[in-house]
Amino acid sequence: MAIFHYTVKIVGRSKGKSIISASAYLNGDVMKNEETGRISYYTSKKEVVYTSLLMCENAPQEWQNVPAENIRRFQKSVRYKRADNQNAALEKFKLTFQKQRLWNEVLRIEKSSDAQLGRSFEFSLPKEWSRQEQIDYTTEYIQKTFVDKGMCADWSIHDKGDGNPHVHLLVTMRPFNSDHSWGNKEIKDWEFVRDENGNIVVDESHPDWWQDKKNPDRHGIRIPVLDENGVQKVGTRNRKQWKRVLTDATGWNNPKNCELWRSEWANVCNAHLKTENHIDHRSYARQGKLEIPTIHEGADARKIDEKFQNGQTSSTSWKVEENQIIKRQNALLDKIQISFGKVSSALTQWKERLRDIRRKPGSHFHDGDNDKPDRGTAESYGRDGTGIAGTGQAAPVFSGAEPEFKK
Repeated sequence: MAIFHYTVKIVGRSKGKSIISASAYLNGDVMKNEETGRISYYTSKKEVVYTSLLMCENAPQEWQNVPAENIRRFQKSVRYKRADNQNAALEKFKLTFQKQRLWNEVLRIEKSSDAQLGRSFEFSLPKEWSRQEQIDYTTEYIQKTFVDKGMCADWSIHDKGDGNPHVHLLVTMRPFNSDHSWGNKEIKDWEFVRDENGNIVVDESHPDWWQDKKNPDRHGIRIPVLDENGVQKVGTRNRKQWKRVLTDATGWNNPKNCELWRSEWANVCNAHLKTENHIDHRSYARQGKLEIPTIHEGADARKIDEKFQNGQTSSTSWKVEENQIIKRQNALLDKIQISFGKVSSALTQWKERLRDIRRKPGSHFHDGDNDKPDRGTAESYGRDGTGIAGTGQAAPVFSGAEPEFKK
């Protein structure tokens, strides 16, 4: 059955992460960080079954060129000579070289110590799909969701054959201009007065109204920068100072995007899965389920567990142990829900039987056989019309029921 797993992270300088190392791991290959000279080796990763690079429209075409000298050098290497399929090995080398060029160009432009270098994704693939379907549907999703919006996408499929095929994806975070140069992530603009709905207030009669002559749609009431006395500050050239704000130039950093990307992937999966195998991008809590979600283990935790299973270490990863506990708790919850369902079903059947019994006529039901013409009249209860006395009705006496009196 298909499962839903989709995580998004930022690869940044502030946390000491390397975008070159991340791409090398993703591709299971060798890459060089031209900034530090460090080389990342991940050629031992055999689970990389497919890899691809999708460049956006405005990305420089020359970044995809592989110098002939580099190709000749690779063809002399041991890796190439020992490869079972030398043509495939050469094509992968070219692709890895293009990816290495892309991320080194990112490092050249992102110089800040807290710069965000790329956005990293990991999401599971339905094992019901064939390999070609996994490639085709994932390519369609990445192209539409990221590349068509101006990002470059470096991605691959990993599959160890353990029933957990998944995608690793890295996308750029800085847009390209139409001339193929790097664009701005953020735009510094005037901070305008806004209403309670967040819309820019339009009032051309206001003394602080401003409108861009080149772009008339860029307008609003500017907010002055005030000193401690409430007087607007002025600069060195005696120019009035106005508040400015940084805005996201692309909209890619909108927090709502993560929910959108997750839901779009779920829609792609469900469009190509049987109804009984459909997945849901929402959390268990939002779905109203009692199940406890497992935590993401990651590659390092799985390596530790693999060594533990082989007897190379004395203990496994705490993440793996935590998930084992969660799985046992979920199994117990399933049993409780099944038992409760059986009890609930029995109670429902019992209630239906009670309703059926109440609907069936019985001997104690009123059927009219004991009705008398004068039933309920004063005469019937031993009173006459005045309410003082009456003949009443004689109680029937059955044989053998006469009272005995002592003489």
